[in-house]
Amino acid sequence: MSVRSGYHRRVSRPTILAILSLPAAAIGYAVAAAILTSALPRGEGLTGLLLIFVPLLVAGLCMIPFLIPFVDRMAKRDLEAHRAATAEGGRDAEPAQDDRHL
Repeated sequence: MSVRSGYHRRVSRPTILAILSLPAAAIGYAVAAAILTSALPRGEGLTGLLLIFVPLLVAGLCMIPFLIPFVDRMAKRDLEAHRAATAEGGRDAEPAQDDRHL
């Protein structure tokens, strides 16, 4: 017999993964910056830009696997809401004039 408290809500796996994406990005950024700092010669210009943007790219790539389930869950929820609105006759099969530019 389990008692559920009204204050605690169970957190889903996609939400936990989305929260864990930030530490994964920070670790990816730190590792990429350390590797580039040791590998590239000290200098101005292109080296400085590489030291800024390449670790950001690596951090973004580290976040993607963690964010995909969260975005997928939101897309499925929105698609279900759209199907429900369409099923109850909320919209016609033909898009309205204002919606054609989307």
